[in-house]
Amino acid sequence: MIQLHNRTDAAKLSFDEAVEELERQRAENDRRYQAKRDQLREERRLWDEEKAALEKLVATASPIVNLNVGGEKISTSRRTLTQPEGSLLAAMFSGKLDHKLTKDPAGCIFLDYDPFLFKCLLNQLRTWSDPGMERVIRLVAGHEQSFLDLLYLLKIDERYIDRDRTINTSSTTIPSPTAWQPEPTKTWQPEVPRSRQSEKGTLRFWTLSNSDVQLTDNDRRCEKITQGVYQCVFGSQTYSNGTHRVRLKLEEGTANILMGICSYSKTLAGPVHYNTPSTHGWFVHGYTVINGRDPQPGWPQVNENDILELKINCDDQSMTIYNERSGAKSSMDVNLYEAPLPWCLLILFNLKHSRVSIV
Repeated sequence: MIQLHNRTDAAKLSFDEAVEELERQRAENDRRYQAKRDQLREERRLWDEEKAALEKLVATASPIVNLNVGGEKISTSRRTLTQPEGSLLAAMFSGKLDHKLTKDPAGCIFLDYDPFLFKCLLNQLRTWSDPGMERVIRLVAGHEQSFLDLLYLLKIDERYIDRDRTINTSSTTIPSPTAWQPEPTKTWQPEVPRSRQSEKGTLRFWTLSNSDVQLTDNDRRCEKITQGVYQCVFGSQTYSNGTHRVRLKLEEGTANILMGICSYSKTLAGPVHYNTPSTHGWFVHGYTVINGRDPQPGWPQVNENDILELKINCDDQSMTIYNERSGAKSSMDVNLYEAPLPWCLLILFNLKHSRVSIV
């Protein structure tokens, strides 16, 4: 009996010790769990603060980015710079890293790249916001390897790079108005060159001698005769004051035709002329361009044979387009800083056989 009692006491002691150990382990686990939960809560708090700060940065990030590329000042939209997904450009200009990017004394973000090659890239990226344009980057004729090195440096995905076709960097410009100085006794207003002058009150088209746009019907019809880069067609009259109305007929083509105005005193440059700041207008496939910014959806598609009236109001610095068939109407303000008076009619073509006439 004594031995049985002793064994019972020993078993009870062992049981009590085991229970005590379990209680100790549970308390330790509770302590570790509480410590881990507190740590996670603190990490979540810090993450929420960082997320809020980044969202604030993104929300306050300007849609316009001023760059200093190799010493040359360039302005473009943040949307253009972030077009190539997964690239270094998209990461740099997402809005989250603006405070970390190097800036020059004027506050422009400094990029140590070749400005010529960077502008060639930028001009191609500007077309990507237009759903009618192919999302590819072509090499620059005569600078293929250097341009390819820049694309690799910026981590542009290989799927965007078209190695089989190149772009020609020669630009189309409106002849400088300094070649056609007005008479000293008149108020300053550039005149249309004699070879392009029309009768008083009669609007006609004119284009550059090297353009692939054909003018017919006494220069009141214009047609793109080859496939390729954008080409400019201008109106023979300039507008400095008052309100002017121009009726245009879309005879053929449903995409990549812009109707609008540009500043007569500022040149259009680059393979895609609608990105010049003085350009304002509407693409017939439903996109608007203001101050040469990336095209944005803004009004209904235009059909072939539709007649469109442009109302150009120099006094209010505004412009309106009206589709006489559908009744669709769209208006925009014109920034005189970017597009100083006088203005002139502007038609841009990209696709072969696109045709517009003055009604």
